[in-house]
Amino acid sequence: MPSRKKKAMGKARKAAKEEVAATQAKAGTNNSHQSPPRPTLTSRGVDDVVRGIESMKLKPCTTHGFRLELLPTMRICGVFIDAFTEAYSISLQMDSNVITALNAASAVCNKPMFGFGPVWKDVAKMEYVKAYYVTKGVKYILDEGRDDMAHNYAVFANYFEQTIGVANKTQPEVIPAKLAELLNGDMNTLVKYFRQHIPCNCLDEKYKEVKSITKLGFCCYSECPIPNRTVERKKMLYCTQCRVANYCSRECQVAHWPEHKDGCLKYVEKKAKLPKSPLRKSSYPKAA
Repeated sequence: MPSRKKKAMGKARKAAKEEVAATQAKAGTNNSHQSPPRPTLTSRGVDDVVRGIESMKLKPCTTHGFRLELLPTMRICGVFIDAFTEAYSISLQMDSNVITALNAASAVCNKPMFGFGPVWKDVAKMEYVKAYYVTKGVKYILDEGRDDMAHNYAVFANYFEQTIGVANKTQPEVIPAKLAELLNGDMNTLVKYFRQHIPCNCLDEKYKEVKSITKLGFCCYSECPIPNRTVERKKMLYCTQCRVANYCSRECQVAHWPEHKDGCLKYVEKKAKLPKSPLRKSSYPKAA
C-alpha cells in the first residue's frame, strides 16, 4: 500500500499542474520575475536530512541549526516539505516564472485533501520547514558544490521566512523582489543569506572567499534591456511608495509604473494597517 508520503507527492503533482493551468488561463503568464531554467528539484523531506546527517557523523557540524529533537512531533512537516517541493518542481516545468510556481505550490498544499492545515497555522512548524530548507541549502554549498541548487533552497527558505512574517504581521505580503535576488543573485548575497540564518560558523570561510564579489540587484521591469535584468545593487533605484520594487534605471521605473501601480498601492494600504514598527532603511537610492 502506498505510504502517505507517496500519496501526497502524487496528489501534489496532479494538483500543481491543475493550479498552474488555472492561473495561466485566468490571468496569463506574468514574466515579471521570470528566471533561467533551473534543475528539476527532488526532495525526500526530513528523512533525507536524517540520512545525510547519519552518513556524515565524523564532521563537526552537519545540521546547521536543524533541530532533530523535534523530528517525532514534526513528522507532518516532512510530508509537507515533500509535497511542496514536488508541486513547485512540476509548476516550474509548466511555467518558468518562479513566483507563479511558488504560489501554485502554496495553493496546492493549502488544499484540504492534504491535511496540512496544522503546518500553515503553526509558526513553529513553519520555522521548522524554513530550517530544513536552510540546512539543505548550506549543505549544497559546502558538501556538494551545487550552488545552483543552493539558490533554489534559499528561495524556499526566504519564502517561508516571509510567510512567517506575514503571519506575525511584520510585513503585509510576500515580496517577490527579495526572492528574485536570491534566485538570480551573486554568491556574496547567497552565502551571506545562509550565514545569517545558521547558528554555526560553517560558512565563515566561504563568506571570506565571496564577500568581495559585487552584489547584484534584480530589476522588477520584465522588459528591462539589461541581460538577466541584473545590475550592481548599489546603483539601483527603488519605488518611493512601496520601497520594495527595485529598478536599474529611472526609465525602467517609469515604464513599469502602469503595471506596478495597483499592486504598489495595495501593498502600501496593507502596510499601513500593520502594527507600528521601526522601518528598515532601504539600501537603494530613491527613484524620483
